[in-house]
Amino acid sequence: MLDFWINVKSELDFKGMSQKELAVLIHESYNTLQSWINKNRLPNAEQAVKIAMALGTTVEFLTLGKDSKIKPDNTLTIKLLEQAIKNLQS
Repeated sequence: MLDFWINVKSELDFKGMSQKELAVLIHESYNTLQSWINKNRLPNAEQAVKIAMALGTTVEFLTLGKDSKIKPDNTLTIKLLEQAIKNLQS
């Protein structure tokens, strides 16, 4: 199975969403979605974008399993940890 569909299924599981719900969100029939998955066929670009948007992620993530454009901002976490360390040392 293509990584794309593995990642889609993983996102569906994470979000507690069914393939039928995804089909409704992307305005495709459930049978069409099943056909793409079962035949291990990548959707066209427009369909891939709809799938990614419905899952709250990016096509890049669904295709590659990573998203190079989205970098977590850990600034607040780092500051809180530094403060906690200072408090423990006092």
